[in-house]
Amino acid sequence: MAETPVFQIVGYKNTGKTSLLSDLIAYGTDRGEKVAAIKHHGHEEPLKVMHLDTDSYRLHESGAFLTGVDSPRRFQLELSHEDDFPLTQLVEIYEHFSPDLIAVEGYKQDHYPKAVIIKREEDLPLLGQLTNIQLVICWDERMIDQISFPAISLKEWRKRLPEVYRLAKEGA
Repeated sequence: MAETPVFQIVGYKNTGKTSLLSDLIAYGTDRGEKVAAIKHHGHEEPLKVMHLDTDSYRLHESGAFLTGVDSPRRFQLELSHEDDFPLTQLVEIYEHFSPDLIAVEGYKQDHYPKAVIIKREEDLPLLGQLTNIQLVICWDERMIDQISFPAISLKEWRKRLPEVYRLAKEGA
C-alpha cells in the first residue's frame, strides 16, 4: 500500500482551522481527488454519539467497541477507546481507503507536514514548539516579517490554494 500524504492545519482555538481545512478539501475534491479528513476533538466534553436512538447506537451501547454502518453511498464508523487515539494509527486506518490526501485538523505535536495559523502576536511562540512547519498563515499580514517560515496572509489563502494544495500533497 502506497503511503498517503498527510497535511495538518493547526493553531489555537477559534483561529479558523476548520474553515481553512474545508477550503483545502473542497479544492482537492473539485479536482477529482479523494481527500480524507481527520479532526482532533481536544475539548473537555466527550463526543456525542453520531445517531442517538438508532440501531447502530443500540449496538454501540451493548458494548461493541467498534460500530460501523454502511449504506449504498456512505459508511460511518464509531470507535470507542480510553485515551486519545494516536494520529499515526488513524492515518493507517484511513490509508485502507486509498485517499489522495489525508487532511488533519489539530494534533499540533505530531510530526506530519503542517500549516500553522497565527491569529495574534501572542500565538507566535507556538512556532517554536512545533515540528515540520511548511507554511504559516497570519491573520495580520504585518506579522509575516517576524516569521522565519514561509508565510502568507489569511487574505491570500484562497488565491494561494493551488500552491498550498500542491505543498500538502508533496509534504516535506
